[in-house]
Amino acid sequence: MMKFDVVVIGGGLAGMTAATELQRAGLRCAVVATGLSLHEAPRHDFKAAGGTLLAGDTVVGGKIEGGRVKSVCTEKLGDVTLEAGWFILATGKYFSKGIVADMDRVYEPLFGLDVDFDEDRGKWFDPSFAAPQRFLEFGVRTEGGCALKDGSPITNLLPVGEVLAGISSAQGDATAAIRQSALDAVQIIRRK
Repeated sequence: MMKFDVVVIGGGLAGMTAATELQRAGLRCAVVATGLSLHEAPRHDFKAAGGTLLAGDTVVGGKIEGGRVKSVCTEKLGDVTLEAGWFILATGKYFSKGIVADMDRVYEPLFGLDVDFDEDRGKWFDPSFAAPQRFLEFGVRTEGGCALKDGSPITNLLPVGEVLAGISSAQGDATAAIRQSALDAVQIIRRK
Protein backbone atom coordinates (compact mmCIF):
# COMPACT_ATOMS: atom_id res chain seq x y z
CA MET A 1 0.00 0.00 0.00
CA MET A 2 1.11 3.55 -0.77
CA LYS A 3 -0.54 6.40 1.16
CA PHE A 4 -1.17 9.93 -0.04
CA ASP A 5 -3.39 12.83 0.91
CA VAL A 6 -4.81 12.94 -2.63
CA VAL A 7 -4.72 10.53 -5.58
CA VAL A 8 -5.53 12.07 -8.95
CA ILE A 9 -6.71 9.71 -11.67
CA GLY A 10 -5.79 11.31 -14.99
CA GLY A 11 -2.86 13.47 -16.03
CA GLY A 12 -4.41 15.95 -18.45
CA LEU A 13 -5.03 19.64 -17.85
CA ALA A 14 -7.66 19.19 -15.11
CA GLY A 15 -5.80 16.49 -13.21
CA MET A 16 -2.42 18.23 -13.32
CA THR A 17 -3.91 21.61 -12.39
CA ALA A 18 -5.56 20.16 -9.28
CA ALA A 19 -2.55 18.03 -8.32
CA THR A 20 -0.05 20.86 -8.68
CA GLU A 21 -2.15 23.29 -6.63
CA LEU A 22 -2.67 20.72 -3.85
CA GLN A 23 0.99 19.66 -3.82
CA ARG A 24 2.07 23.31 -3.54
CA ALA A 25 -0.40 23.69 -0.62
CA GLY A 26 1.47 20.97 1.26
CA LEU A 27 -0.63 17.89 0.52
CA ARG A 28 1.07 14.70 -0.66
CA CYS A 29 -0.32 13.93 -4.10
CA ALA A 30 0.03 11.11 -6.60
CA VAL A 31 -1.13 11.32 -10.19
CA VAL A 32 -1.86 8.19 -12.21
CA ALA A 33 -1.45 9.31 -15.81
CA THR A 34 -2.35 6.70 -18.41
CA GLY A 35 -1.18 8.24 -21.65
CA LEU A 36 0.66 11.10 -23.18
CA SER A 37 -0.45 14.64 -22.46
CA LEU A 38 -0.16 17.89 -24.30
CA HIS A 39 0.19 19.50 -20.89
CA GLU A 40 3.85 18.78 -20.10
CA ALA A 41 4.37 22.14 -18.34
CA PRO A 42 1.88 21.27 -15.56
CA ARG A 43 3.50 17.81 -15.19
CA HIS A 44 6.89 19.45 -14.81
CA ASP A 45 5.51 21.90 -12.22
CA PHE A 46 3.89 19.05 -10.29
CA LYS A 47 7.09 16.99 -10.17
CA ALA A 48 9.09 20.10 -9.22
CA ALA A 49 6.70 20.62 -6.28
CA GLY A 50 7.52 17.10 -5.06
CA GLY A 51 4.52 15.19 -6.39
CA THR A 52 4.51 11.52 -7.34
CA LEU A 53 3.74 10.94 -11.02
CA LEU A 54 2.86 7.39 -12.04
CA ALA A 55 3.17 7.98 -15.78
CA GLY A 56 2.09 5.25 -18.16
CA ASP A 57 -0.02 3.47 -15.54
CA THR A 58 -3.79 2.99 -15.43
CA VAL A 59 -6.21 2.74 -12.53
CA VAL A 60 -8.13 -0.51 -13.06
CA GLY A 61 -10.31 -0.63 -9.97
CA GLY A 62 -11.28 0.94 -6.69
CA LYS A 63 -12.69 0.00 -3.32
CA ILE A 64 -15.69 2.01 -2.08
CA GLU A 65 -16.96 1.58 1.48
CA GLY A 66 -19.43 3.69 3.40
CA GLY A 67 -19.79 6.26 0.62
CA ARG A 68 -16.03 6.84 0.33
CA VAL A 69 -13.27 5.59 -1.94
CA LYS A 70 -10.79 3.75 0.28
CA SER A 71 -8.20 2.79 -2.34
CA VAL A 72 -7.50 2.23 -6.01
CA CYS A 73 -5.32 -0.29 -7.76
CA THR A 74 -3.37 0.14 -10.97
CA GLU A 75 -2.29 -2.07 -13.80
CA LYS A 76 1.45 -1.74 -13.10
CA LEU A 77 1.39 -1.75 -9.29
CA GLY A 78 -0.60 -4.99 -9.14
CA ASP A 79 -1.44 -5.81 -5.50
CA VAL A 80 -0.02 -2.52 -4.21
CA THR A 81 -2.97 -0.17 -3.62
CA LEU A 82 -3.02 3.62 -3.52
CA GLU A 83 -4.85 4.95 -0.46
CA ALA A 84 -5.82 8.56 0.18
CA GLY A 85 -8.27 10.77 1.99
CA TRP A 86 -9.32 12.30 -1.35
CA PHE A 87 -9.53 11.10 -4.94
CA ILE A 88 -9.90 13.29 -8.02
CA LEU A 89 -11.33 11.75 -11.19
CA ALA A 90 -9.88 13.53 -14.22
CA THR A 91 -10.22 10.81 -16.85
CA GLY A 92 -11.71 12.88 -19.66
CA LYS A 93 -14.56 11.85 -21.95
CA TYR A 94 -14.81 9.44 -24.87
CA PHE A 95 -11.34 9.58 -26.47
CA SER A 96 -9.61 8.77 -23.16
CA LYS A 97 -12.40 6.39 -22.10
CA GLY A 98 -13.34 8.37 -18.99
CA ILE A 99 -16.88 8.14 -20.36
CA VAL A 100 -17.94 5.24 -22.58
CA ALA A 101 -20.95 4.96 -24.89
CA ASP A 102 -22.46 1.81 -26.31
CA MET A 103 -25.69 1.35 -28.24
CA ASP A 104 -27.96 1.76 -25.20
CA ARG A 105 -26.20 3.85 -22.60
CA VAL A 106 -23.38 6.13 -21.61
CA TYR A 107 -21.40 5.14 -18.53
CA GLU A 108 -18.36 5.84 -16.36
CA PRO A 109 -16.32 2.60 -16.42
CA LEU A 110 -14.05 2.85 -13.37
CA PHE A 111 -16.45 3.32 -10.45
CA GLY A 112 -19.85 2.94 -12.16
CA LEU A 113 -20.78 6.53 -11.31
CA ASP A 114 -24.08 8.14 -12.29
CA VAL A 115 -23.88 9.72 -15.74
CA ASP A 116 -26.12 12.45 -17.10
CA PHE A 117 -27.24 11.43 -20.61
CA ASP A 118 -30.42 11.32 -22.69
CA GLU A 119 -31.81 7.78 -22.82
CA ASP A 120 -33.20 8.47 -26.31
CA ARG A 121 -30.17 7.72 -28.48
CA GLY A 122 -31.75 9.65 -31.34
CA LYS A 123 -31.23 12.84 -29.33
CA TRP A 124 -27.51 12.24 -28.70
CA PHE A 125 -26.44 14.08 -31.83
CA ASP A 126 -27.51 16.54 -34.48
CA PRO A 127 -27.04 15.38 -38.09
CA SER A 128 -25.55 18.77 -38.93
CA PHE A 129 -21.83 18.48 -38.23
CA ALA A 130 -21.57 22.17 -37.34
CA ALA A 131 -24.44 22.03 -34.81
CA PRO A 132 -23.82 21.57 -31.07
CA GLN A 133 -23.68 17.84 -30.31
CA ARG A 134 -25.53 16.77 -27.14
CA PHE A 135 -23.37 13.73 -26.48
CA LEU A 136 -20.41 16.03 -25.81
CA GLU A 137 -22.25 17.41 -22.77
CA PHE A 138 -22.86 14.00 -21.17
CA GLY A 139 -20.80 13.21 -18.09
CA VAL A 140 -20.64 12.31 -14.41
CA ARG A 141 -23.30 13.74 -12.11
CA THR A 142 -22.22 15.49 -8.93
CA GLU A 143 -23.68 16.93 -5.76
CA GLY A 144 -21.64 19.54 -3.94
CA GLY A 145 -18.68 18.64 -6.15
CA CYS A 146 -18.79 14.95 -5.15
CA ALA A 147 -19.49 12.16 -7.63
CA LEU A 148 -22.82 10.36 -7.37
CA LYS A 149 -23.21 6.58 -7.45
CA ASP A 150 -26.74 5.20 -7.41
CA GLY A 151 -27.95 8.67 -6.40
CA SER A 152 -25.70 8.93 -3.32
CA PRO A 153 -22.54 11.04 -3.06
CA ILE A 154 -19.11 9.47 -2.85
CA THR A 155 -17.91 12.07 -0.37
CA ASN A 156 -14.20 11.98 -1.22
CA LEU A 157 -14.36 11.52 -5.00
CA LEU A 158 -14.32 14.77 -6.98
CA PRO A 159 -14.72 14.58 -10.77
CA VAL A 160 -13.03 17.39 -12.72
CA GLY A 161 -12.60 18.39 -16.35
CA GLU A 162 -14.34 16.75 -19.26
CA VAL A 163 -15.57 13.73 -17.29
CA LEU A 164 -18.11 16.12 -15.74
CA ALA A 165 -21.57 16.60 -17.20
CA GLY A 166 -21.80 19.92 -19.02
CA ILE A 167 -18.10 20.34 -19.83
CA SER A 168 -16.92 19.71 -23.37
CA SER A 169 -13.76 20.55 -25.27
CA ALA A 170 -16.10 21.75 -28.03
CA GLN A 171 -17.22 24.68 -25.84
CA GLY A 172 -16.05 28.15 -26.75
CA ASP A 173 -13.55 28.37 -23.88
CA ALA A 174 -13.27 24.80 -22.69
CA THR A 175 -9.81 25.33 -21.23
CA ALA A 176 -11.15 27.86 -18.73
CA ALA A 177 -14.05 25.59 -17.70
CA ILE A 178 -11.76 22.57 -17.33
CA ARG A 179 -9.22 24.50 -15.27
CA GLN A 180 -11.97 26.05 -13.09
CA SER A 181 -13.45 22.63 -12.31
CA ALA A 182 -10.01 21.55 -11.05
CA LEU A 183 -9.64 24.67 -8.91
CA ASP A 184 -13.13 24.09 -7.49
CA ALA A 185 -12.04 20.62 -6.36
CA VAL A 186 -8.91 22.09 -4.79
CA GLN A 187 -11.07 24.48 -2.77
CA ILE A 188 -13.32 21.66 -1.55
CA ILE A 189 -10.31 19.66 -0.36
CA ARG A 190 -8.60 22.64 1.27
CA ARG A 191 -11.83 23.55 3.18
CA LYS A 192 -12.09 20.10 4.77
